[in-house]
Amino acid sequence: MKDKIMNSMVLKDSGQANHRRKFVRSYYIALIYFGMSLFISGCGGMNPSPPLPREAAMSIPNATLAAGDEVKVSFSGAPDLNLKQKIQVNGNLSLPTIGDVHAVGKSISGFQAELTARYQPHFQDPTVVVSLENAAAGVYVSGEVLRPGKIPLDRPITALEAVMECGGFTKLANPRQVIVVRNQANHMVRYPLNLNDALNGEESQPFYLRVYDVIYVRQSVW
Repeated sequence: MKDKIMNSMVLKDSGQANHRRKFVRSYYIALIYFGMSLFISGCGGMNPSPPLPREAAMSIPNATLAAGDEVKVSFSGAPDLNLKQKIQVNGNLSLPTIGDVHAVGKSISGFQAELTARYQPHFQDPTVVVSLENAAAGVYVSGEVLRPGKIPLDRPITALEAVMECGGFTKLANPRQVIVVRNQANHMVRYPLNLNDALNGEESQPFYLRVYDVIYVRQSVW
Protein backbone atom coordinates (compact mmCIF):
# COMPACT_ATOMS: atom_id res chain seq x y z
CA MET A 1 0.00 0.00 0.00
CA LYS A 2 2.85 2.31 0.94
CA ASP A 3 4.61 1.55 -2.36
CA LYS A 4 1.48 2.38 -4.32
CA ILE A 5 1.19 5.76 -2.58
CA MET A 6 4.88 6.51 -3.25
CA ASN A 7 4.52 5.53 -6.91
CA SER A 8 1.45 7.73 -7.23
CA MET A 9 3.31 10.69 -5.73
CA VAL A 10 6.28 10.16 -8.07
CA LEU A 11 3.99 10.03 -11.08
CA LYS A 12 2.19 13.17 -9.91
CA ASP A 13 5.47 15.07 -9.40
CA SER A 14 6.73 13.89 -12.78
CA GLY A 15 3.54 15.10 -14.45
CA GLN A 16 3.81 18.50 -12.78
CA ALA A 17 7.47 18.78 -13.83
CA ASN A 18 6.58 17.97 -17.44
CA HIS A 19 3.80 20.55 -17.32
CA ARG A 20 6.21 23.17 -15.96
CA ARG A 21 8.79 22.34 -18.65
CA LYS A 22 6.15 22.68 -21.39
CA PHE A 23 5.00 25.98 -19.93
CA VAL A 24 8.54 27.36 -19.72
CA ARG A 25 9.31 26.19 -23.27
CA SER A 26 6.14 27.80 -24.61
CA TYR A 27 6.93 30.99 -22.69
CA TYR A 28 10.42 31.29 -24.18
CA ILE A 29 9.20 30.47 -27.67
CA ALA A 30 6.64 33.26 -27.32
CA LEU A 31 9.39 35.63 -26.16
CA ILE A 32 11.58 34.71 -29.14
CA TYR A 33 8.77 35.35 -31.61
CA PHE A 34 7.95 38.61 -29.87
CA GLY A 35 11.59 39.73 -30.08
CA MET A 36 11.78 38.77 -33.74
CA SER A 37 8.65 40.76 -34.50
CA LEU A 38 10.14 43.81 -32.78
CA PHE A 39 13.38 43.46 -34.74
CA ILE A 40 11.62 43.07 -38.07
CA SER A 41 9.55 46.16 -37.38
CA GLY A 42 12.75 48.09 -36.65
CA CYS A 43 12.40 48.01 -32.86
CA GLY A 44 9.60 50.53 -33.16
CA GLY A 45 7.25 49.07 -30.59
CA MET A 46 3.87 47.45 -31.04
CA ASN A 47 2.29 50.21 -33.12
CA PRO A 48 2.03 49.38 -36.83
CA SER A 49 4.13 51.45 -39.22
CA PRO A 50 2.23 54.38 -40.72
CA PRO A 51 1.10 54.05 -44.34
CA LEU A 52 3.32 55.65 -46.96
CA PRO A 53 2.46 59.32 -47.45
CA ARG A 54 0.48 60.13 -50.58
CA GLU A 55 3.29 62.17 -52.08
CA ALA A 56 5.79 59.33 -51.59
CA ALA A 57 4.96 57.90 -55.00
CA MET A 58 4.79 61.24 -56.79
CA SER A 59 7.67 63.28 -58.10
CA ILE A 60 7.73 66.85 -56.84
CA PRO A 61 7.23 68.87 -60.05
CA ASN A 62 9.63 71.68 -59.16
CA ALA A 63 12.11 72.00 -56.34
CA THR A 64 11.73 75.42 -54.73
CA LEU A 65 14.42 77.84 -53.60
CA ALA A 66 15.20 78.16 -49.89
CA ALA A 67 17.16 80.51 -47.66
CA GLY A 68 20.84 79.62 -47.76
CA ASP A 69 20.75 78.24 -51.31
CA GLU A 70 23.58 79.55 -53.47
CA VAL A 71 22.34 80.49 -56.93
CA LYS A 72 24.04 81.70 -60.07
CA VAL A 73 22.30 84.47 -62.02
CA SER A 74 23.47 84.96 -65.61
CA PHE A 75 22.46 87.91 -67.81
CA SER A 76 22.49 87.20 -71.54
CA GLY A 77 22.39 90.93 -72.37
CA ALA A 78 24.98 91.97 -69.77
CA PRO A 79 27.35 89.09 -68.90
CA ASP A 80 29.56 91.42 -66.85
CA LEU A 81 26.72 91.46 -64.26
CA ASN A 82 26.73 87.67 -63.81
CA LEU A 83 26.91 86.75 -60.14
CA LYS A 84 26.72 84.00 -57.53
CA GLN A 85 24.90 84.77 -54.33
CA LYS A 86 23.34 83.04 -51.34
CA ILE A 87 19.69 83.67 -50.68
CA GLN A 88 19.46 85.76 -47.52
CA VAL A 89 17.63 84.75 -44.35
CA ASN A 90 14.81 87.12 -45.29
CA GLY A 91 14.43 85.22 -48.58
CA ASN A 92 15.83 87.92 -50.86
CA LEU A 93 18.55 88.18 -53.46
CA SER A 94 20.19 91.57 -54.04
CA LEU A 95 20.44 92.02 -57.82
CA PRO A 96 21.94 94.78 -59.96
CA THR A 97 19.63 97.52 -61.22
CA ILE A 98 16.42 96.14 -59.69
CA GLY A 99 17.61 95.66 -56.10
CA ASP A 100 16.15 93.10 -53.68
CA VAL A 101 13.96 90.34 -55.12
CA HIS A 102 12.21 87.69 -53.05
CA ALA A 103 13.30 84.19 -54.12
CA VAL A 104 12.32 81.74 -51.36
CA GLY A 105 9.49 79.37 -52.22
CA LYS A 106 9.78 79.95 -55.97
CA SER A 107 10.79 77.33 -58.51
CA ILE A 108 13.95 78.00 -60.47
CA SER A 109 12.04 78.17 -63.77
CA GLY A 110 9.41 80.51 -62.27
CA PHE A 111 12.01 82.79 -60.69
CA GLN A 112 13.96 82.86 -63.94
CA ALA A 113 10.85 83.95 -65.88
CA GLU A 114 10.09 86.62 -63.26
CA LEU A 115 13.59 88.11 -63.50
CA THR A 116 13.51 88.10 -67.29
CA ALA A 117 10.26 90.09 -67.16
CA ARG A 118 11.65 92.54 -64.60
CA TYR A 119 14.78 93.19 -66.66
CA GLN A 120 12.75 93.75 -69.84
CA PRO A 121 12.85 97.58 -69.51
CA HIS A 122 16.58 97.61 -68.76
CA PHE A 123 18.29 95.40 -71.36
CA GLN A 124 17.86 94.84 -75.07
CA ASP A 125 18.22 91.12 -74.35
CA PRO A 126 16.60 90.69 -70.92
CA THR A 127 17.02 86.91 -70.76
CA VAL A 128 18.12 85.78 -67.29
CA VAL A 129 19.29 82.24 -66.50
CA VAL A 130 19.10 81.05 -62.89
CA SER A 131 20.87 77.90 -61.73
CA LEU A 132 21.23 76.34 -58.29
CA GLU A 133 24.92 75.98 -57.39
CA ASN A 134 24.61 74.63 -53.83
CA ALA A 135 21.41 73.66 -52.04
CA ALA A 136 21.21 74.52 -48.35
CA ALA A 137 18.52 71.93 -47.64
CA GLY A 138 19.09 68.22 -48.00
CA VAL A 139 18.50 64.71 -46.71
CA TYR A 140 20.79 62.59 -44.57
CA VAL A 141 21.84 59.02 -45.29
CA SER A 142 23.45 56.80 -42.65
CA GLY A 143 23.94 53.15 -41.77
CA GLU A 144 25.24 50.59 -44.24
CA VAL A 145 26.10 52.83 -47.20
CA LEU A 146 29.57 53.47 -48.58
CA ARG A 147 29.65 57.23 -48.02
CA PRO A 148 27.17 58.31 -45.32
CA GLY A 149 26.35 61.99 -45.23
CA LYS A 150 24.14 64.80 -46.47
CA ILE A 151 22.65 64.82 -49.99
CA PRO A 152 21.51 68.23 -51.28
CA LEU A 153 17.85 68.18 -52.23
CA ASP A 154 18.12 70.23 -55.40
CA ARG A 155 15.79 67.99 -57.40
CA PRO A 156 13.11 65.36 -56.73
CA ILE A 157 14.92 62.29 -55.39
CA THR A 158 13.83 58.87 -54.15
CA ALA A 159 15.19 56.94 -51.18
CA LEU A 160 16.95 54.50 -53.52
CA GLU A 161 18.54 57.34 -55.49
CA ALA A 162 19.78 58.92 -52.25
CA VAL A 163 21.41 55.63 -51.25
CA MET A 164 23.09 55.42 -54.66
CA GLU A 165 24.31 59.03 -54.31
CA CYS A 166 26.13 57.78 -51.20
CA GLY A 167 27.91 55.04 -53.15
CA GLY A 168 25.27 52.36 -52.72
CA PHE A 169 24.86 49.62 -50.13
CA THR A 170 27.77 48.03 -48.29
CA LYS A 171 28.25 44.25 -48.30
CA LEU A 172 26.67 44.12 -44.84
CA ALA A 173 23.57 46.11 -45.81
CA ASN A 174 20.06 44.73 -45.80
CA PRO A 175 18.15 46.53 -48.60
CA ARG A 176 14.94 45.06 -47.22
CA GLN A 177 15.41 47.02 -43.99
CA VAL A 178 15.67 50.72 -44.91
CA ILE A 179 14.09 53.27 -42.59
CA VAL A 180 13.09 56.82 -43.49
CA VAL A 181 12.63 59.07 -40.45
CA ARG A 182 10.62 62.22 -41.08
CA ASN A 183 9.66 65.17 -38.89
CA GLN A 184 5.96 65.48 -39.55
CA ALA A 185 3.99 68.11 -37.63
CA ASN A 186 6.64 68.04 -34.87
CA HIS A 187 6.44 64.25 -34.60
CA MET A 188 9.12 61.84 -35.76
CA VAL A 189 7.46 59.35 -38.10
CA ARG A 190 9.24 56.20 -39.28
CA TYR A 191 8.61 54.65 -42.72
CA PRO A 192 10.11 51.19 -43.27
CA LEU A 193 11.06 50.50 -46.91
CA ASN A 194 12.06 47.39 -48.83
CA LEU A 195 14.39 48.54 -51.61
CA ASN A 196 15.38 45.02 -52.60
CA ASP A 197 12.54 44.71 -55.12
CA ALA A 198 13.70 47.79 -57.02
CA LEU A 199 17.29 46.52 -57.00
CA ASN A 200 16.12 43.23 -58.51
CA GLY A 201 14.19 44.99 -61.27
CA GLU A 202 10.79 44.15 -59.81
CA GLU A 203 7.92 46.60 -59.88
CA SER A 204 7.90 48.73 -56.74
CA GLN A 205 6.57 52.03 -55.47
CA PRO A 206 9.20 54.81 -55.35
CA PHE A 207 9.49 56.78 -52.13
CA TYR A 208 10.21 60.47 -52.79
CA LEU A 209 12.05 62.29 -50.02
CA ARG A 210 11.36 65.57 -48.27
CA VAL A 211 13.80 68.12 -46.91
CA TYR A 212 15.61 66.90 -43.77
CA ASP A 213 14.48 63.28 -44.09
CA VAL A 214 16.92 60.79 -42.55
CA ILE A 215 17.50 57.49 -44.36
CA TYR A 216 18.98 54.66 -42.30
CA VAL A 217 20.10 51.38 -43.89
CA ARG A 218 20.10 48.49 -41.44
CA GLN A 219 22.72 45.77 -41.26
CA SER A 220 21.97 42.20 -42.29
CA VAL A 221 21.82 39.65 -39.48
CA TRP A 222 23.51 36.38 -40.37
